[in-house]
Amino acid sequence: MEQVLVTDRKALEALLGPEVFLTQDLEAIRQFLLAHHFFLPRQQAEYDSTVRQIIPYVILRREGTYFLLRRLKKQTEQRLHLKLSLGVGGHINPSEEAAADPIEAGLRRELAEEVDVASIRSLSCVGLINETTGGVSDYHTALVYLLETDGPVAVRETEKMAGSWVTPQALAEVYEDLETWSQIVFDRLIAPSVQNTQSDAP
Repeated sequence: MEQVLVTDRKALEALLGPEVFLTQDLEAIRQFLLAHHFFLPRQQAEYDSTVRQIIPYVILRREGTYFLLRRLKKQTEQRLHLKLSLGVGGHINPSEEAAADPIEAGLRRELAEEVDVASIRSLSCVGLINETTGGVSDYHTALVYLLETDGPVAVRETEKMAGSWVTPQALAEVYEDLETWSQIVFDRLIAPSVQNTQSDAP
């Protein structure tokens, strides 16, 4: 049975506060998670309101475009079927515990399992999603990473997902079809950066 990394819900929520998307003190939060986590069977964790599962959620960007994924019906998480997603990610397992940073180790494993990235120019933690209004998000907290690449990216699990590069404008047009986390990423990270670029134009 798969075991997944979790942390105590009350302790985490006390640290994070009410904000839906955080960009400050991310390294301190990461260190808290590294120091205060344990593992539970996934089947239990998915519906245990006393814990939050920690999910690395990687956004891929190339020359101003973003890699958009469509989750197909064979996707494991039925609550996300046919949703559009900007994030690549998944659970952290005990096999990552021996690494110096289990969160990043889990991130890199999930990334390699889901997509083939020819080159990684940079990879950094840029936010945390703390959305608790219902559904999948009530049981998960996402550490959002931005991966910059200048090469091709291909979906590995083609029976579960399809992917393509899209502009921020194209994302705005399919906004209602984005999963909740992707809507938050678009609102808080992508849309503001596009607006700032436009305001700086001569």
